Amino acid sequence: MISCCAHAQHRVLTVGYVDFPPYQFRDANGEPAGLFVELTRQVATEAGYRLEFLHLPTARVYYFLEIGAIDLWQGFANNPAVADSVLESRSRPLRVEYGVWHRSHVPGPEHFEDLKQRLLIRITGYNYAGLARFLDEAEDYRSTGTVNHNTAVEMLKRDRGDYVLGYREPMLEALKLNPVDDVLYVPMWVREAAWLFSIAGGDASRWRQAFDDAWQSLAEKGQLEPLPKLDDHRLMEGFPL
Repeated sequence: MISCCAHAQHRVLTVGYVDFPPYQFRDANGEPAGLFVELTRQVATEAGYRLEFLHLPTARVYYFLEIGAIDLWQGFANNPAVADSVLESRSRPLRVEYGVWHRSHVPGPEHFEDLKQRLLIRITGYNYAGLARFLDEAEDYRSTGTVNHNTAVEMLKRDRGDYVLGYREPMLEALKLNPVDDVLYVPMWVREAAWLFSIAGGDASRWRQAFDDAWQSLAEKGQLEPLPKLDDHRLMEGFPL
């Protein structure tokens, strides 16, 4: 059997990464760290590539993918913000849930429409697979932006919004740093992660194939556990996506 790496040229790929703990973040030494970072390193090594990581804000990642200033990003599948700029891996290395966080004096939503006329705190630069655009265009939903999950927690703590729209694990990390005793969580949707390869450089198809082959090879050797099939990503009634 020919190794999945046999046809991969040994070269360096530039990987954009953002602050999204515990999956990807810059550690105390200024180095890339996190579960997704380690998976990317493992798969790249199997595929025969070396990596250079570049720490960026999310909006800059989108632009750098468009112009080919980075080769790939550890992001989410079906991201409308980069749909025309990337080829996404067929491999799905991670699954991340997001929903709304609220304090106990604010009722927990049982249906998406329960968010109407409430003030929703969003992370600037996140499109939540198109939900941000829906909220911007819908007349009955109100939202305000903030720079990251840490500032979102602080806004919630100060009652500067009714709900935070946030990813589960990053919000839990933020709450460790700034606890809110009465915070509650209601899940909305599940997103699957993927490697997103920039089309601009012209090698996206080759890189994608190499990563997918490497992922399969590692899975066959028992070094990775592929995600089980998920039939429905929706967790909240009335969710518009």
